[in-house]
Amino acid sequence: MLFLLATPEYNKAQANTTKVRVHLRNGIAEVFDKHQDLMGKVENNLVEIETNFENKIEKSSFVLQDAVFIVSNKGLDGTAENAETCIYIYAKRAKEITKTTSIDELSQQYEKTKGLLDKEVEKIGEKFDPTNKVLNSKILLLQEDVEFLRKALVIVKEIKN
Repeated sequence: MLFLLATPEYNKAQANTTKVRVHLRNGIAEVFDKHQDLMGKVENNLVEIETNFENKIEKSSFVLQDAVFIVSNKGLDGTAENAETCIYIYAKRAKEITKTTSIDELSQQYEKTKGLLDKEVEKIGEKFDPTNKVLNSKILLLQEDVEFLRKALVIVKEIKN
């Protein structure tokens, strides 16, 4: 199988994938070769992939933000002769979780982003105007970032323990 993960700032392509496990809002989907075509939404959650590289199983995990998950048996070029199961994930943001992922570094990122959010909320204070889209969108984006980093931190802590 072929696995492709794409975000605006990160791309990952992995051949020889044997299994993909996606944590969707409504449950967990495990995808193997010749899986039925499928689409789903992944929201700030986890995807785990297993690959067979030189007869060794390697596992990778990613925390995703606002992702769409697609399984297709038509292959990359869409011809029936070359039909390989392909898994595509398009996400707003992704964070790879490895054995070397630092909890401290992720915590610092989280604290920094949360500090920026707190400053923006404090700046607005009593002058909050629901019609001011510029200020509201900045706060909403920071809130999304804080939530994503919080989720990544929780998942990394669970994996490391």
